[in-house]
Amino acid sequence: MSVSTAEILFDQGNAYAGSGDDLAAAAAFGDCVALSPMHPGALRNWANALRATGQDDAAIAAFQRYLALVPGDVDARFALGTALMQSDRLIEAVQAYVACVRQAPDFGAAYVNLAGALRGLGVLDHATQMAVTAVHLMPENIDALACLAGLHFDAGGFEAAIELYGRALALAPGHAGLLSSLANALHGAGAIEAALLLHERAYAVAPEIPDYRHNRALCLLAAGDFERGWAEYEWRLKRTRALRSLPDRGAAWRGEPIAGRTILLYAEQGLGDTIQFIRYVPLVAALGAHVVLAVPPTLVRLAAAMPMPGGSVEVIALEGVARELDMDFDLHCPLMSLPWCFGTRWNTIPATVPYITAPRHEAPTGFTQWVGARAQEPRPLVGVVWAGGSHRDDVESMLIDRRRSLPVTALAALAEVDGVRFVSLQKDPEIWPDWQGLFDPMEESKDFMDTAAIVARLDLVITVDTAVAHLAGAMGKTVWMISRFDGCWRWGHRQVDTPWYPTMRIFRQQRDLDWTLVVADLAAALQEFARNYRSGAPVISTDIGTKFTMA
Repeated sequence: MSVSTAEILFDQGNAYAGSGDDLAAAAAFGDCVALSPMHPGALRNWANALRATGQDDAAIAAFQRYLALVPGDVDARFALGTALMQSDRLIEAVQAYVACVRQAPDFGAAYVNLAGALRGLGVLDHATQMAVTAVHLMPENIDALACLAGLHFDAGGFEAAIELYGRALALAPGHAGLLSSLANALHGAGAIEAALLLHERAYAVAPEIPDYRHNRALCLLAAGDFERGWAEYEWRLKRTRALRSLPDRGAAWRGEPIAGRTILLYAEQGLGDTIQFIRYVPLVAALGAHVVLAVPPTLVRLAAAMPMPGGSVEVIALEGVARELDMDFDLHCPLMSLPWCFGTRWNTIPATVPYITAPRHEAPTGFTQWVGARAQEPRPLVGVVWAGGSHRDDVESMLIDRRRSLPVTALAALAEVDGVRFVSLQKDPEIWPDWQGLFDPMEESKDFMDTAAIVARLDLVITVDTAVAHLAGAMGKTVWMISRFDGCWRWGHRQVDTPWYPTMRIFRQQRDLDWTLVVADLAAALQEFARNYRSGAPVISTDIGTKFTMA
């Protein structure tokens, strides 16, 4: 009886699946498998129905049971890989897709997904090889073309990405994802006006997709269109990653009167972002609210030391995401929404510096002693940072970091500049530069207050686009920031200074993946800086090229 009942359930499951009722199909197939555990058709169909209803873990288990019975079913193994990908089990997904291409070497879609899984693991070279194979097998497949284009983009190969996205878009002219991706590649290549046109086309096709709206926002902000850019930037909060971090109580603040109420302002992105936008906290406090400022633990002491004239501000540590905070508040707002709340334009950026300070006596002891022993030497103290954080747990941030960071050997020309004492501000370097006399105080630096106390003693900071650049700028220090070719939106488009930090000079990479010219410019500028320092002349060069001219 159980066999006949199992077949009835199997037929019912197929009928439900045929009518699009995946939940009922999953239930029927599951009951069938309970009665007939070795029924291969029921196992496979059950797995597909579970995956269709978003029950990925159960689908994975069902696929694995089925493949133990029918190991040669390459389509089922491909579906297993997809379910593993959706569950962020990337290593197992790679194994599944590798098994697919071994069984079926011409299975182009498996190479596309294998490339995606390898990318998620940060294995870009092998991912690119798989994507190249996919395009070879399927030269007119938009998924294969977009996959390879995206990998070129990740590596800073914007022209190659533009060509491939263009080929894909020719096959699917109204595809919003391709329009948005091609716009990103054009933006990276410096063709910002063309990028904006394509972002508008993507918006017209798919106005409710948060990722595309976020991409559009970054381009608008880079172009200096703050009026539209800040409003559009709010779409970042509807992206999947942001939704997991938003507070689950209280109302979102949008700039309305808040006197007498408690508002939570919280860090949502990186340390540098927090330092940049923390400048708005005194403005919120001045509206009469009690402000609770939640920042990463390494920024708590620094934030608590900020001047807050007439305001009520409590600084707390944000260990995880904002919804995990065990406290009461009426309103909440992420720090990076504050420019929108205050209607910031280029000419109204609150750019009075310093807005962050650090008492000199708080500098780590070893650094203070090293400086004191050389107090009579007429040489400037120059801090250096050549790499950002590795972000191994976040592939998108890791890929950006690979483009913004320099190999330390690329900065060797700086070490040859006479009359300079170098101080490393690099935290946990993977490779240590062989620079004679370079002093490293960062082992003693336990948080950003310690780092700020070191920066306070320096004459110049040279750094890639990382948190130290924001720290030095917020402290009003002379800071030379080295920007990747596809520089962050906040630094505008090809400008060499910025209204966010009046004492910052930007040295921009002039070609994708080539640091040679920018380092040569840095070395020449540093030589002039050291010469002026020794002669007592002003050490801040006034001839820094094109000024920031945004309206």
